[in-house]
Amino acid sequence: MSGERRTEIDAATIRQSYGAVLGTAGLPKGEVLNTAAGVLGGHVRLLVSELTGLAPRMRGEYRRTAVYVIVRAQHVLAERAGSSLVEQQRDVFDLALLARSLLALWERPGPLGAAVDEGEIERAVERRICGACSQPISRGEGAEAAVFASEASGGLHGYLHTDSCAVVAEELRARLRAVP
Repeated sequence: MSGERRTEIDAATIRQSYGAVLGTAGLPKGEVLNTAAGVLGGHVRLLVSELTGLAPRMRGEYRRTAVYVIVRAQHVLAERAGSSLVEQQRDVFDLALLARSLLALWERPGPLGAAVDEGEIERAVERRICGACSQPISRGEGAEAAVFASEASGGLHGYLHTDSCAVVAEELRARLRAVP
């Protein structure tokens, strides 16, 4: 990154913060959990801001990975604050994973070029697909956050139209059924 000036990031502190969550046998509880959530949330917000400015200059898999991680981080930050201990621990674990991923991308962005399609990240963050009908949820269209069953992760976070989309979903399922 010759000649480029980027924001000073305290990588050692970020590593220590996510390591305290990822490197232990059990997830934090009580005040330690609240502190970890605040610290990791701050690290993730800072790194998202930095990587959002850098990603348009990234290429290939580095760029695709950066966009994915930025979008996921934005969603986790927006959907946080579960009420149960398990939900709060999951949120802190997710923030630790995101902090580690964002820092790795910030430190090693791969070959950089001229900025291309700087609006890609914003469009990706705003993109929402209904989990029932698989259709895009347009800006201004009624939608709500939902958790879908998943054995692998305990639940996938997504969105549902608040207006009924059952008819559209059934039509899609009928098209996907095997033809005799």
